[in-house]
Amino acid sequence: MNEVLRSRLQSLSSAYAQGKLEFVANFIDEHIDFISYAPVSVFPCLGKQRGKAAVAKSLETIHAHFELHAYKPVLMVVEADDAAVIIQARATQRATGRVIQLLLSQFLRFRDGRIVELREFMDSFDAVEQVLGREIDL
Repeated sequence: MNEVLRSRLQSLSSAYAQGKLEFVANFIDEHIDFISYAPVSVFPCLGKQRGKAAVAKSLETIHAHFELHAYKPVLMVVEADDAAVIIQARATQRATGRVIQLLLSQFLRFRDGRIVELREFMDSFDAVEQVLGREIDL
């Protein structure tokens, strides 16, 4: 099962990077519990989302605002139906042309081959500075 799940995660990451959102949506459970721990004032499509339709809309919104150039797993730990993945992402913000580079940590739970739970963490301070195009003074 571990190799099957590893292969699925690789395929999902590749499809997501290429904007194949319908492919990704096929592996999202109807009742998915999704939380991206990101500041929703800057990333309003992230935060807490419940259900396949809400998560699919979030993915579409991300792709509408950012052109992804890379979305690659650099570390993956898989056990039974659970996975932890570190993703290296690089994208261009469509509105400004700024190139954004992030490392994302994702923790996923699968059931019957579909994602039922996803928790995502990023260095949100760094992400906000990149999106705003300036350092934040504290």
